Amino acid sequence: MSERPEDGVVDRWGRSHDVKNLFISDGSVFTTSAAANPTLTIVALAIRQAEYIAEALRTQEL
Repeated sequence: MSERPEDGVVDRWGRSHDVKNLFISDGSVFTTSAAANPTLTIVALAIRQAEYIAEALRTQEL
């Protein structure tokens, strides 16, 4: 995750820098592997992302 395409594949919302409106919602957005089970973190990120997408659709940003 990175705001700059040079530093990461997706932005803070999980949106791909290269493919318009492609959102990635799994552990592959982590910069490193987790020491513990990352399920709760992945779920939290997915919920946050879903709320962002719903609001962006409501305001016609997407």
